Amino acid sequence: MENLKKQIEKAPEESGVYLFKNKEGKYVYIGKAKNLKNRLKGHLQNLKIDPKERKIFEESSKIEWIITRSDYEAFVLENELIKQYKPKYNVRLKSGSGYPMLVITDEEYPTVLISRKYGEIKGEYYGPFLPARTARAMKDLIHRLFKLRTCDPLPKRNVVCFDYHLGLCSAPCVGKISKSDYRFDAKSARAFLSGNVKKVIYRLYDKIEEYKKKMLFEKASVIRDQITAMENLIQKQEVLGFPFEEADIFYFHGKKVLLVVVRGHRIVGNNFLDFKEYGLIQDFHEQVIAEYYGKGNYIPDNVILNLQIKEKENILKWLSEKKGKEVCIKETIPEEILSFINRNFNFTDISSLKKIFMEVFGFELPERIEGFDISTLYGEFTVGSCVVWENGDMNKREYRRFKVKTVKGIDDYASLREVLYRRFKKYTDMDNLPLILIDGGKGQLKQGLIAKDALGIKNLRIFALAKKEETLYTDDGKKINLYENQELLKLFTKIRDEAHRFAVSYNRKLREKEGLKEVLDKIEGIGKKRKEVLYRTYKTVDRIAQAPIEELKKLGIPEKVAQNIKKYLG
Repeated sequence: MENLKKQIEKAPEESGVYLFKNKEGKYVYIGKAKNLKNRLKGHLQNLKIDPKERKIFEESSKIEWIITRSDYEAFVLENELIKQYKPKYNVRLKSGSGYPMLVITDEEYPTVLISRKYGEIKGEYYGPFLPARTARAMKDLIHRLFKLRTCDPLPKRNVVCFDYHLGLCSAPCVGKISKSDYRFDAKSARAFLSGNVKKVIYRLYDKIEEYKKKMLFEKASVIRDQITAMENLIQKQEVLGFPFEEADIFYFHGKKVLLVVVRGHRIVGNNFLDFKEYGLIQDFHEQVIAEYYGKGNYIPDNVILNLQIKEKENILKWLSEKKGKEVCIKETIPEEILSFINRNFNFTDISSLKKIFMEVFGFELPERIEGFDISTLYGEFTVGSCVVWENGDMNKREYRRFKVKTVKGIDDYASLREVLYRRFKKYTDMDNLPLILIDGGKGQLKQGLIAKDALGIKNLRIFALAKKEETLYTDDGKKINLYENQELLKLFTKIRDEAHRFAVSYNRKLREKEGLKEVLDKIEGIGKKRKEVLYRTYKTVDRIAQAPIEELKKLGIPEKVAQNIKKYLG
């Protein structure tokens, strides 16, 4: 440590990059500064507040520096050195490459390819796609809708390949499509991926009429599918439209980083960035952005953050040079995006939550909370759900669902007892028991206590949360109004609502297995003709359940019957 302090005293007061190295010559940490000496002294001061600073000094035996002509040159050099040497204590994404993007290639007969590095393929880029598997699904959709060639490079052959017969390719290699028609299909695919479908949709209507006149009904059918896909896209845009066409939104919450991707005026993906090493407190936000775009991810016109960053000017210049046009960095997230984030993600501070939980309930917040709910349809398709919250996040891999086996007819309490008993049996040999949260009030809480006592489990804590009033009932007799404590309200309502969603989705799945027409037979006022109309119009139970009453009335369904449908399928 003393040796490093002496080296810091010799550091120049100029801009540059500094490098912490260990005895083996490996890089421990790389940083940049306008004034190298002052920045390194800042590292010394942060030893008391940042444990990673202490580890850097403990593991380092030498500090080197490279003087640069400007602060921006230091910023660029720092990122290149981090990418090359991958220091232990710099921010690094776990993914070894960028997120997948789709590329419509710049060729005589374009195709669609997947790339993880912006610019490596000549063409127009779309994405990134989050999660990554959606890139492959979207590529397949482009082939099905627009028939862009599946082979790469374009071969010379005399006979069409199997993909042509599967409807995935229009076979330009053997002249099954004219060059002008193929290039229009490629233009339509670009419009679809960008969200700017209004530019081509009227031309598609013209083409469908043209094919009908020529009696080319198979081609007209293909165009009709393209129009349907584009109209669905327009409807989504009207619901989720944003004032900017493309943006990457970085939402920082402690060491969590949520990325929300906006393309074509709508949210097309979101994901938490996963890091191998979180890095230092003072450099975290800048290094996250530099690391993300340094991987080769697409740079949109707008980069939006929920906080201010020290290196804004350098990052702005760096991104603009990489993109080849000016990029805008905003340090305030628009309200409509913020609303989406708040609705869909829980950014609770665990340390704060633990303190509040102890104050209110008198015991430590468990690492695991399991939420339960029952869903039934007039006593049929009765199911139970178990969702799992662990250390601040919902763990979907641990979710379980139950088909109620012993209860006939409508009996929510008996159904709940069965589900809880079956689940609680797994707790009999466990040391660290979860907290149980049941959707309901005192009656539901009592069923949990009955199942617990029947199995002789001593230390299992059980709560129940009643809807509307958001009153929490505990197994030791407390009645807590959660509106008085927003942190606990967010925690318990999130688990309760997720248990309800998971139970209802399983219930609907079972109903669909029985068959739509058989379900409709059980609704009062639905005869043969109305059943046929509903079946031809909606195809699935879910679509009928989501249809507004006014829409059902337009199909000739009386209002009273429409209400019966909503009540039965709701």
